[in-house]
Amino acid sequence: MRLARVFSGLLLLVPTLVLAQAQGRIKGKIVDTQDAGIPNAKITITCPEITNYLRELKTDDKGAFATIIADGTRKYKFKIEADGYMSVEALEKPLIGGQTLELKYTLTSVQELQKKADQEAAEAPGIKQQREGAALLEQGKKAEAKAKFAEAVAARPDLHLSWLELGKLELADGNNDAAIAAAEECLKTSLNFSPCLALGLNAARAKGDKALIQRFESAYKMANPSDPSIYYNEAVGFLNKGDDAKARPLLEKALDTDPKYADAMFQLGMVYIRTGETAKAKELLQKFLAEFPTHKEAVTATEMLKYL
Repeated sequence: MRLARVFSGLLLLVPTLVLAQAQGRIKGKIVDTQDAGIPNAKITITCPEITNYLRELKTDDKGAFATIIADGTRKYKFKIEADGYMSVEALEKPLIGGQTLELKYTLTSVQELQKKADQEAAEAPGIKQQREGAALLEQGKKAEAKAKFAEAVAARPDLHLSWLELGKLELADGNNDAAIAAAEECLKTSLNFSPCLALGLNAARAKGDKALIQRFESAYKMANPSDPSIYYNEAVGFLNKGDDAKARPLLEKALDTDPKYADAMFQLGMVYIRTGETAKAKELLQKFLAEFPTHKEAVTATEMLKYL
C-alpha cells in the first residue's frame, strides 16, 4: 500500500514538470543599422494558433528585452516598432527544455530609406541623364548638355524639364521647329507649364508663324494673367510698326501689373514724348532713371530729359 501511494504522488508531479520544460525563454535586442540599441522600441507578440494571445514589451535603454513564453511548443509572431523606423515582423519558435532563444532585430530608419530611395531615383534611366545635363549646362557645355537632355527624354518622355532645357538649347541654336516640338512635348506632360508655353511662344515669334504665336500667346495669357511681360511683348509688336495708339494701353497695363517693370516704363515714357505729353514723359523717365540707373536705356532716357 505504501508503494502505491508513493507512485500516485509521482504521477501528480508529471504535468507540472512537463509544463516547466515546455516554457520558452526569450531575450533579444533591437538595434539600428549602425548596431546601436534602440530604447523604448515596442515588441508585440501574438500567436497564429491562439487567437487571444497577446503580449507587449518595451526595450530598455540599451534596446534589450526578455520574456518567458508559457507554451514554447508553438510559433509566435513578433512585431517590432519604434518611432522613426520601419517596423519588422518575424515568426519565431522558442526553445524549450531550459534553453533561451536569443533574437536580434535590425530596424532601418525612415530617413535612411528615403535617402536610399532618392539615390535610386537619381540613378534611374532618364533622371540620371537629366541630372547630368543640368550639371553640364552649369559648366557652360551646351552641346554636351543638349545631348544629355535628348538622352533623358528618349529614356523618359515624361520629363518635362528635360524637354524645356532641350527646347531652349534648340532655340538658341536657331532650330525654331525643334524648339516648338520640344515645347509641345513638354506641354503634353505638364499642361500649361508656363516656361514651356514661353518657349513655344518665343520659338513661334522667331519663326514668324502668326498662327502659332496666337496659340501660344493665348495659352500663356490664360496660365499667367498677372505676368506683365504678356502685355509688354504685345506692345512691342505695335511699337515696331509705329503704332503708339495700340501700344500705349498695353504698356500701361503692364505697369499696372508691375509698377517697376523697367522696359515698359521706358517705352511708355517714349510714347508720351511722341504724343506731346511732356509732363507725363518727364515724370516717368525721371522715375525710370531713379529706379534703374544702370539700365541699357538709361543713357537714352537721360538725353531725352535734357529736351523736356
